[in-house]
Amino acid sequence: MYVPGAAQYPRILTYHEVSRRFHLGINNVSPNSFRKQIEFIKESGLKFAKLKGLRDSSGKDKICITFDDGYQSFYDEVFPTLIEEKIPATLFIITDYIGRTNDWDITFGINRRRHLNWDMIREISDQGIEIGSHSRTHRDLTRISSETAHSDLLESKTVLEEGLGREVTSLALPFGAASFDLITIARQCGYQEICGGVPGIKGPFSGVLPRFPVYRWDRNKALIHKLEMNLFEITRLGALHACSNVTRVMKTK
Repeated sequence: MYVPGAAQYPRILTYHEVSRRFHLGINNVSPNSFRKQIEFIKESGLKFAKLKGLRDSSGKDKICITFDDGYQSFYDEVFPTLIEEKIPATLFIITDYIGRTNDWDITFGINRRRHLNWDMIREISDQGIEIGSHSRTHRDLTRISSETAHSDLLESKTVLEEGLGREVTSLALPFGAASFDLITIARQCGYQEICGGVPGIKGPFSGVLPRFPVYRWDRNKALIHKLEMNLFEITRLGALHACSNVTRVMKTK
């Protein structure tokens, strides 16, 4: 089955955590659900692609799956599936938290997660998974000074490139929060593929790739709506995205 829909944007899905552990929130997807979603996408006729260079293609029959934050569960639950199925993907890393727990987030005392360490990140990169930046600190970069935002993005890019020995050109803006000034700063830092939030919610901004988050309750019908860029789905996601505002305000200084 080919999933129809407007090709105004490339189709990009965003996962945060794929894990068997209990998670208080909406961003955790079970490994079983993830595998079923991968099979559904394969059967749809869409072709998996890396984010890098996707902007220059038509995007008509392509889909990119991206993973934010860089949790260790990616290595345990997602990485083996991607390698087995030969699926390209893009993983975004918060560089200040490599090998550390997610103290940047509001964990309520039970949502503490460990991030990937350097050995894991290098192995993932060596197997062909694209590594991108999710900033240095995961602060809302639109709420801090231009100088601080520039330093954050440039340092994150430099850390990843020095640690991996290869160029890093992809960026996922924390919380999908964008502004014209921030996009200019990101370009100045050398980022080429810049991901924002849901189309119509955080923009549009020229040159920013919109993405659709996948939530714990999403099934095939919801995926179809995301891939078709259904207006109702965009509105629903905009309301759900407000859940991130608590972390944005409380953790951005």
